[in-house]
Amino acid sequence: MKRDLAAVLLRRRRATGQLSPLQMESLREVCELNEACDDMADTAGIVAAYTAYYGPVPF
Repeated sequence: MKRDLAAVLLRRRRATGQLSPLQMESLREVCELNEACDDMADTAGIVAAYTAYYGPVPF
């Protein structure tokens, strides 16, 4: 197996960086439409609420 192909296959995913304010606002707008998600966002945070109701953050 060539070295570059092996590197692609074994490459680890990097941890996601901090979300920008625009990305956070986008998550908030989606979550506001669901009252339960909006309430959870106020207590647990927008990322936790979005993940619980809609799955992983898309960006």
